Amino acid sequence: MDHQLASGINLYPTSETCHLSLTAILNFATVFGTINAIVPPLLTWVRYTYKIPQLTRSRCMNNQNSMQTTALPRYFLLYLGALVALGPVAMDAYLPALPSMADALNVPIATLNASISTFLVGFALGQLMGGPISDQVGRKTVCVVGTGLFVIASSAIALSDSASVINLWRLLQAFGGGFATITAMAQVRDSYPAEEIGRRFATVMMVMMIAPVVAPLIGTGLLQFGWRSIFIFQVLYAVTMLAIMLRMIPETLTEPRQRLSLGRIVSQYNAILLHRHQGRLLALRFALCIGSAAGVLLIFVTHSSFMYMTYFGVSETTFSILFGLNAIGLIAANSLSARLLSVMNPMRLFCISVIIQAVLVVVMALLTWSNTLTLGLAVPLVILSVGCVGISNPAGMTRFMAMFPPHRGGSAAAIQTVAMFALGSGMGALGSVFYDGTLKPVLAVMLISVAISMALLLTLRPLHQSEASALEHQEK
Repeated sequence: MDHQLASGINLYPTSETCHLSLTAILNFATVFGTINAIVPPLLTWVRYTYKIPQLTRSRCMNNQNSMQTTALPRYFLLYLGALVALGPVAMDAYLPALPSMADALNVPIATLNASISTFLVGFALGQLMGGPISDQVGRKTVCVVGTGLFVIASSAIALSDSASVINLWRLLQAFGGGFATITAMAQVRDSYPAEEIGRRFATVMMVMMIAPVVAPLIGTGLLQFGWRSIFIFQVLYAVTMLAIMLRMIPETLTEPRQRLSLGRIVSQYNAILLHRHQGRLLALRFALCIGSAAGVLLIFVTHSSFMYMTYFGVSETTFSILFGLNAIGLIAANSLSARLLSVMNPMRLFCISVIIQAVLVVVMALLTWSNTLTLGLAVPLVILSVGCVGISNPAGMTRFMAMFPPHRGGSAAAIQTVAMFALGSGMGALGSVFYDGTLKPVLAVMLISVAISMALLLTLRPLHQSEASALEHQEK
C-alpha cells in the first residue's frame, strides 16, 4: 500500500489539495464570523451561570508561594496534560480514518486531507483568541467554552454525511480545542512560583505526549465500528474533560476580572511583544527562538512517513515502532528536564539543549549530503535531536513566562505556542515544496530551523546574564 494512503496524508502538495485548502480557509471566514458573534455572550453566560470556585486575591497575597499548590487537587497537572492532549486526540485519532471516510463519503482523499491544514489554522486562531481572553475573564470560563465548542463540533461531525460540511465542523472543532488548551500553560503560571513552572510544565508535557502514541492506535481500533465512532470517542473524551473542569478545578487567575473586550486583545499582545528587558525588545525574539528549536520536532512529524517508509523502506509496523520511539524519547526528555530544572537555571539549560540539537542536526545533514546516512544512524540521531525539544521547551517556557506577570500568562502562552507551530509548519511545508525523493530538503529545513534558533540565541545574552546575576545574589 502506498505510504501516503496508509497514513491518510498526502505530504506533498498538489493543485487539487491547494485549491481545497484555500477554499476551506476562505470558508473559515464565515465560521469565524459566527464564532465572533457567539463566543462573547457564551463566555458571559458561562461566567454567571456556573458558580466557579476561584482562588481569592487576599489568600494569594497572604501566602504567594504556596497558596495555589495547596488549593489545587493532586491530579491538577495530570488533568492539564490530558487537556492539552485534546489537540493530538482530535488530529491523530482521525488520521487512520481518512481513507475509509473518503470511500464512505465517495470523495477523493484530497478533499479530506484539506481538513488537516485548516484544522491547524483553526487551532492556532483558537489559541490566539483564547489566551488573551482568559487574561480578561479567567481561565476556567475560556476552558469551559472552548471544550463545549469542541463537543458540539465533534458531535456534528459524527452525524454528518458531507465532506464539505465535515471540513467546516473540523474548523470549529479546532478553534474550540485551541481556545481551551491554551489555558493550560497559563494555569501553570498562575498556580506556581515562576522558578517552578518549568518542572510543572515538563510534567504536563509528559502526560500530553502519551496522546500522539495512543491516539492513532485508538483510531485504528475504532475503525472496525465505523469512522463515526472515532468522533464519538472524541466527544466522550472532551465531555470528561469538561465535567472535571466544572466540578473539580478551581479558577487559577487571582487578578480582578475585566469586562470582556475583543478590542483589548491587540493591546494585550502589544504589552507582550513590546515588553522591554534591560531596554531591549527580547520577548518576540525569545518566542521565535523557542519556536524554531521546537520546529525540528514538527518538521520530523511532517516528513516521518516519507523518511522511514519511502526513503529507508521500512514496513508500516516498523514505522509505527520507530515513530513511537520518538514519542518515548520526548517523554524521557521531559522527565529529565523536570529533574535538571531543579538544579540548573532555566536559561542555561535552554542554551545547552539548543546547542546540542544544532550539533545533532548538522551531523545528520553532513551524513545525508555524503550519502552515508543509514537507518541505524538516522534513528538515534532523530530521537536525540527531537528529544532536545523535550528539554528546551520547558526550560525556555520557564524563562519566557517568568518575564510577565500571571495576569498576562494567557497572552504570553499564545504567542509562544503559535510561534512554534507557525515556524514548524512553515518549515515542514517548505521541505515538501522542494521534495526531490531524497532527505536533503528535509535536512535543509532542519538546518534552517536550528540556524534561526542559534542566531536568535546570540541576541538573548541579556536574559542569560540577568538570570545568572539573580542566582549569584540568591546564593550570597
